[in-house]
Amino acid sequence: MTKSMMYSYLTGIFCVLIIISNILATKTLKIGLIMLPCSILVFPILFIINDILSEIYGFAMTRNVIFLGFVLNIIAVVLFSIAIMLPSNSPSADAFATILGTTPRLFIAGLLSYLISNMINSQIMVKLKEKYYNLLFVRCITSTAVGETIDSVVFITTAFYGVFSTELIITMICCQAVFKVLYEFIIYPFTRYIIHYIRELDDGELENMI
Repeated sequence: MTKSMMYSYLTGIFCVLIIISNILATKTLKIGLIMLPCSILVFPILFIINDILSEIYGFAMTRNVIFLGFVLNIIAVVLFSIAIMLPSNSPSADAFATILGTTPRLFIAGLLSYLISNMINSQIMVKLKEKYYNLLFVRCITSTAVGETIDSVVFITTAFYGVFSTELIITMICCQAVFKVLYEFIIYPFTRYIIHYIRELDDGELENMI
């Protein structure tokens, strides 16, 4: 195992989770009086991988992964839309369209929130590393808190402004942001372990990838 191999694995996992999160978002998760999209189960993992990539490989290589996920997300939605429009005699055609279909507004909201929040998360992680190298916990939590909050603000505002009341939109933003940061907090020991594990690996072909 080398750092270049780990970069490939993390890139693959990151991109797969992007596609999965879009599908999970079609179902809501109810916790008491709080309603959240089921994509919240995997979306925080994207920011954890973002932290790992930023910490080990820097902003430029992390940005490449973010852009790749962005492009693959668009390709997946386009292919889903084409498949929905094609004639079919399948009894599950309506269910297929319901699960994998998306409105232009939600599609744009998802793309914007993903791209902006992940870029900012990576930049903060790298910038803080220059001054606070030994404070990994602080850097991970801070970058994730900012990135996840921006993601929630951009997505929910873009997707639901004018549809839901301002009070409900603010509640949804706060609930999602808090849940995602708590997720990062709980799983931090695993994040820390992966970062320290990769640090000890040989570079492999990493220099040729930069």
